[in-house]
Amino acid sequence: MKTVMKLSGICLIALVFNCSNNDDSNDGQPNQLTVQELLVSGKWYQESRTPGTNFTDCEKNGYIEFKVNGVFYLESFDDNSGPCESLGLNEAIYTLSNNRDILIVADSEEINVSISSISQQELTITSSDGETLTFDKTQG
Repeated sequence: MKTVMKLSGICLIALVFNCSNNDDSNDGQPNQLTVQELLVSGKWYQESRTPGTNFTDCEKNGYIEFKVNGVFYLESFDDNSGPCESLGLNEAIYTLSNNRDILIVADSEEINVSISSISQQELTITSSDGETLTFDKTQG
């Protein structure tokens, strides 16, 4: 009986140490984050835009942030009248569809953008008028 108990204990210990909490799929490739998970992964700071002039160092403090509950935040910065300062935090709601299209609704205004690319460090969106905005995780 002691041998069976000892063997059961060894098997249990082996199971615990051989199990991983990483649920790998796709032939050993780690799970990829979804577009939604990447989108809500924190603040996205303004980096560049085309066409048009690039963001100033002050404007690069501006960010967008998507929350899991469908709330969207935008904070812009400007230094035209002196020191760099926030123009205020704006709140809206957003909807992601087709893992690509984002509808942002603020008051009665609707803004449609499409995700051109997204990774853990960079987000590129294109507006309906053809402007491309690139955001990253680095402020300034």
